[in-house]
Amino acid sequence: MYQNNAMNAYRLAASASLSDREADAECFRRLIATLESVEHGGDVIRRNQAIAKHQRLWSLIQRANAVEAGMVETEDRLLFARMADQAQRYGIRAMLDSTLSLSPLIETARNVLEGLEAGGTAS
Repeated sequence: MYQNNAMNAYRLAASASLSDREADAECFRRLIATLESVEHGGDVIRRNQAIAKHQRLWSLIQRANAVEAGMVETEDRLLFARMADQAQRYGIRAMLDSTLSLSPLIETARNVLEGLEAGGTAS
């Protein structure tokens, strides 16, 4: 009886969980919303907090693609690493200069999101 309940609970959780690609897309949706919420505001602290989230996400992407795990083609890993590097460099500049536009960060995140969404929901 308990085993059946556990299996049913697992099946329900597994069917409701996001694929890797869906989870990645949701991270970028939230990042875009966060950056857009501070893009034209004057609160430097909130702006820098949003940029810090941006930096952490790209740092994770960079680390995930730094090691050959056989899951992603080498060419794609290099592209992700290059994008992460450029996004982080601009993020640092945007933290140091509060007059610098956040549009390039938002545009990059949107491009990645579009690629994730265009690729379907397969993991």
